[in-house]
Amino acid sequence: MGQLFFACAYDIETKTCCAYDADKFHANCYAFSGAVLSMHYLLRQKAHRVMWGGRHVVLDDNLDTFQRREDLLGISTYCDYVFFKENIPDLEKKPYYDKIKFVGDNHTLWNRLDVWDEAKRFFDWDKTRSVKYSGFLVNHTQKMAIALDDYERLSKAMNRRGDVFTIDALPVLTETGGGTPHVFFDGIWDGTTEKLAGTWCGDLLQIVDECPADYQPVHCCFAENWCKARWFHRQFGVNGDGLVRCGENGGLYGGAFVDFHLNRMLAFHVKYAVNENGDGMFKGVKNKENNHDRHRTPNCRNEGTARSPWPC
Repeated sequence: MGQLFFACAYDIETKTCCAYDADKFHANCYAFSGAVLSMHYLLRQKAHRVMWGGRHVVLDDNLDTFQRREDLLGISTYCDYVFFKENIPDLEKKPYYDKIKFVGDNHTLWNRLDVWDEAKRFFDWDKTRSVKYSGFLVNHTQKMAIALDDYERLSKAMNRRGDVFTIDALPVLTETGGGTPHVFFDGIWDGTTEKLAGTWCGDLLQIVDECPADYQPVHCCFAENWCKARWFHRQFGVNGDGLVRCGENGGLYGGAFVDFHLNRMLAFHVKYAVNENGDGMFKGVKNKENNHDRHRTPNCRNEGTARSPWPC
């Protein structure tokens, strides 16, 4: 399910790039992923433009939506003319054929880097299995900055094995489109800033120790529903009704389902219950305060049974 992506960091001035096959978006968008490790390593050395580039650029005239030269150069790090030729009928008749030619002509001009081994040593990956969340991820193009320690604190979650993990900010912020919705297929924590997805695509980024004085701080969090609910459950337990709490003050965990365009559709709480086999299960319970018309919202779902109804 989903298109293939490439993690690309590129320096236009030196015509140098690092482009890795990152497989499907929801497979390699995490802090432990090799592609994420390499991109973080490069950004801690110097500023690069970053693009989590998807193959969908050849579909439905999507290439024509990329207007900046910097973005077309990013696409040229992982797409060549042959790829467009094989996937777009009547290629030469397209009104954006000049963009295809530009991408194809530049594809062969890059000096390509492989920094995987260096990145592993830098982050001591064999022990940490993660990038470092210290300093600031800054966007020199838009003059914005994300405090990485705050990002990790807000975004970390827990899988069914009890492993704590983080969806990294870089893939989501810099994707070309169509990747993040697959990660959030079963919803998001309501603290997630899903509308930031793709808004830094192709921009000049860097990871620095200090935030530049004139840069705008950006609140950023990307957390999938069930895994974030599990993390909160481990930290704060449930209330008297079995609803997962999100803090010591008794506040309830809130989640939301989103459509493929990342528009929120349904707000809900999460209830922890034990099934007949003695296994714990998280279930969505409609948040009536935020869903006044039950007939116009989809049914809640259970963890592990994506898109299935649950009587709530």
